[in-house]
Formats: sequence, C-alpha cells, structure tokens
Amino acid sequence: MKRNLYIHIALVFTLLSSLGCKKAINLEPENATYDQVFWVNGANVNKAVSGAYSLLRDALKADRSFFIFGDLAANNFSLGSDYWNYTSIISNGKFNFNYVPYLEGSVQDWSRFYKVINQCHLIIDNVKNIPDAKFSGGKAEKDRLEGEARYIRAYTYFYIQRVWGDVILTTESFKDPLNIPPLPRSEEAKTLAFCLTDLGKATSLLGYDEPKTHASKGGVLGLTANIHAWKHDYVKTQLYCDSIINSNKYHLEDVADYNDIWAGNSQESIFELNMLYNAISKNESSDGFFNVFLAAPFVKDREVKSTWFGGDTFDDIFYDSEDRMDKVIQPASDGSLLLTKYLNVNYYDPNDKTAYVVSNNLVLERLADIYLLRAEARFKNGNEPGCLTDLNFIRQRAGLIAYAGSGTDLFNELVDERRRELIGEGYNAFDLIRMGQLQRLYPDSYSPQRIAQKGYYWPLNMRVLGKQNALLTQNEWWKGHF
Repeated sequence: MKRNLYIHIALVFTLLSSLGCKKAINLEPENATYDQVFWVNGANVNKAVSGAYSLLRDALKADRSFFIFGDLAANNFSLGSDYWNYTSIISNGKFNFNYVPYLEGSVQDWSRFYKVINQCHLIIDNVKNIPDAKFSGGKAEKDRLEGEARYIRAYTYFYIQRVWGDVILTTESFKDPLNIPPLPRSEEAKTLAFCLTDLGKATSLLGYDEPKTHASKGGVLGLTANIHAWKHDYVKTQLYCDSIINSNKYHLEDVADYNDIWAGNSQESIFELNMLYNAISKNESSDGFFNVFLAAPFVKDREVKSTWFGGDTFDDIFYDSEDRMDKVIQPASDGSLLLTKYLNVNYYDPNDKTAYVVSNNLVLERLADIYLLRAEARFKNGNEPGCLTDLNFIRQRAGLIAYAGSGTDLFNELVDERRRELIGEGYNAFDLIRMGQLQRLYPDSYSPQRIAQKGYYWPLNMRVLGKQNALLTQNEWWKGHF
C-alpha cells in the first residue's frame, strides 16, 4: 500500500513515516533524503526517543486495550451497560475474543505496535553513525538513548507476543519503501531471544538513576526477569529478581502512601509512562483512559454504568480484611465497588466545571511485581520457604497475616496475591497464562483443546491484516472459532 510521505516533528514527539508500507504490520520505512538531515545530532535523537515513548503510550491507550488485554481477559471487573460490546471478553462471554464490535481496530490489530518497533529500529540503526561530539552529553548520552530504544523495542515485542502469540519479527527498519516482502510469523523462542539480546546490550548502556518515565538498568533487569519467567526458566528469573532487589534502588511504599505508586515518581516504581496533567502541553493526560474505573463521587455526575466495577473477582480474591483494600477499593455513590488506584481527578478549567483529566502515570514495572515474581521462581525452583518469605513480605505491607500453606495451596495463594496486588495494572491475564491457571479458574471457557491450541491469545483480524501479507496466518484456535 502506498501513502504520501509525511514528517511531523513536535516538541517531544518525532514520528518518521514513509512512502509505503505493508499494513499487516504497518512498518514505516526510512526515507533516505530526510535521514540525511535528521540523524545528525543528539537533540534529534532525543526527539525520536520521546516519539517512541509517545507511540508506546498511544498504543497501550487505544480503546483502553492495555486494561482489556491485562485485566478484562482475567475477568477482573464487571462491566457497566455502556460497555455492551465488551461483554464477550469476560467470563460471562466465555472469553470470546472473536466478538468485539467496534474494537477490532485495537484488540485484533497489532499495527500500532509496529510503529513503536520501527521507530526504535530507526533510532538504533542511525544513532551509531552520529559522532559522540554531536551529543550534548557526549558518549554517555548517546549510549543512554540507544539503550532506551533497545528497551522500548524489547518491551513492545514481548508485549505483543503475550497478546497475539507469534509475531512478525523485524530486526531493522526497511529502507526500500516500495519493496517490502510478505513476512511470516516467527516462533516465540526466536522473538524472545531477540528481546533478550536487546536487553543484554541495554544493560551496559543504562544506569539505575534515570527518571522513572525513562528506561533504566532496573527496568531492563525487570523486563528480563519477566521474559525468563514467561519461558519458565525460573533459575534465571530468580537471578534477575535478586539483582533488582539487592540493588537497593527501589523500595515498597508504606501502605499509608500506597496510592502514591500511581501519582508519579514513587520509590516503588521501576518504569512508568508519563500521563500526568501538564497545563502547558496537555498532551499526556486525558479523561478517557483511567476514568473507566471511576464514577461519582470521584467524577462528578458519572454513573457506574459507564465504568468497569468490582464483581465476583473482587469477592473471590479480597476475602480477608486488609489495609491495602481500603486504599484501592472504595464505594461509588450507589454502593458499587470501584478500583481507586487512579484517583487524581483534576478539574483543570475554572470556566468549564465538567472538564477534567485523571492525572496518574501508567506504571509498567514496580518492585512488588518483582518480589512476587521471585516468590514464583523460588516455588518452581523447590524453595517453598523462600517463596513464603517473599509472599509474606507483600502480604505484610497489605496488612494481611502471614500465610503458612504449602504445595498447591501455596501456589494458588501466590496467584491470588498477584491478583490482589496488581489488579487494574495490566498484569493478571498474562499471569494466568504463565502460571497455568486459566483451566483451573475458568473450566467452562478454557477446555483442554483451547489451552493446547493457545486459545488464550487474541485473534488477528485477517480480513484487514491478511490482505497485505500472504504469509500471515491466524492463531490456531481461532481458525475454527473466528
């Protein structure tokens, strides 16, 4: 498919586009003439890296797909009547990811994530050719920017691998906009190996003390730990979790300050995307993402029918009284239970009493996940006492008594604790896949055949994506259920 070339450079956003692309992955090839004038100094590379973060944020925000993939697919919430077209996604709809009216462009299409990937390709391909002296911070700044691009690329590939299964793996930007060949999907092992190679290089390029909204060594180690856990290589998972915990660079927030985690720059946060309100740019925050969890009295005149609210899963996992629950679950005006992790509602315009944003950051990695991931690794490595130590460290912060079970009961409690701690943060559906819990929790929806054919991955919209790529194939389960 051909498109007109367009180039947009904003203050903190650079998106390089192309003369042509294969929409099946929406790659945007380089334009050689423009490259000669853009990739010449550190200031422009900084803009390109900012663009990559912006593209990732937009990709995750699309139709709230971040929460669809990570939370609704884990049945974490009940749906208000305004979300009639989401009902097939949860357990009552038997997790039928095929029927998603008006959401096909986000939940069945990975194109927007390939914009992120190709932006990173462009940075990595070009930054090495720019002299160190062209960066205000010299070689250190040049290395940092390359490291950030490698982290974002690895994060994005790992993310879409967990959503749709095998990806189309590209490793560099396409330089000929008119000759992009059809590309097959790559096996998971190859994609994860590529991610780990990127992260291995990024480890030496990044330090711990980067801003929370930028990739850092801690973020690299955390993502590496999660990839090894997905591979069920729990020896390496524990090794990388140990590295983060023993660095002493991150600390759990006290339960009294628990909501600070999502307010930005928390001592517990490892990596987060900036979505705080800025009165000047007004670009990052919005009223149409986090507000899916909020109604009156937190957002004036907003009804529960316009939210995702607490249902059976809240009852199933929050079965003991705890201090954490009082921080993150509060009643709406009608008594329905709402998730209140994202509660920084800002009515910013004194001339418009209805205009508001929810000014919170989207935390993608934090220390509590790392402790619980290490607990999982210790359990799988045969160290149940160590698993209990990490599990109870998180439970203690939450105000829960120490757990003393063992065997399968201990592992199931670890599953429940991950849901309690990380609900509404885009983790839990992927946890249930990795930890093998879907058939135990939802046997009516996940038959042995569906598990065997990896029917927990989302289908691709082949009517759109398949037209431009003859080698693209549908996920096995959805071949007979699309």
